[in-house]
Amino acid sequence: MNKWKIAFFLLVIAILGSIGMLFYWISSPTDQLEEEIGTKTPAGNILTLNSTKDDFEGIANTFMEKAMEGKPLPLQLTLEDQVVLSSELTIFSLNLPVKMYFEPFVEDNGNIRLEQSSLEVGDLQLPPETVLKLLRDSIELPKWMIVKPKDKEVLIQLASIPMASGVHVRAKELNLVEDIITLEIVIPNE
Repeated sequence: MNKWKIAFFLLVIAILGSIGMLFYWISSPTDQLEEEIGTKTPAGNILTLNSTKDDFEGIANTFMEKAMEGKPLPLQLTLEDQVVLSSELTIFSLNLPVKMYFEPFVEDNGNIRLEQSSLEVGDLQLPPETVLKLLRDSIELPKWMIVKPKDKEVLIQLASIPMASGVHVRAKELNLVEDIITLEIVIPNE
């Protein structure tokens, strides 16, 4: 076979492969792309940290406060037997207290997935998807908190929280009923 024919077929395969990759990239859902940001597992030395609900609650609220860069914190996290996110929604000039209850799950990559189990919006009966959509659209949350109204969940990408010296955090265990919270702090080898 002529070397020009081989080169031509290789060029056609490369072009078709590029077009296929471009089509796949364009048609990928944005929620999947956002979720994949925090899936890389950082390498380095690992320090295991055991915490209580009170300590973890304080740390989480401090990081959310820092991420808001001086703006008032529109969201308060408390830990009971579930994770509780409290806020206020303004609907038709009425401020309604909102409490969302989530069941926490630790993912394989160390992120925390909060699945909504119930909610309270004053005396109103609103679907959870609507409240999560309002939360996502009306409150500027840190980039490492992804609200997914369709799935009734919030993803907290611990590895995406900016920390000094390239340190990363990932969750290992989150058992709120027994007050067992285990985190891993990954210190990079540099």
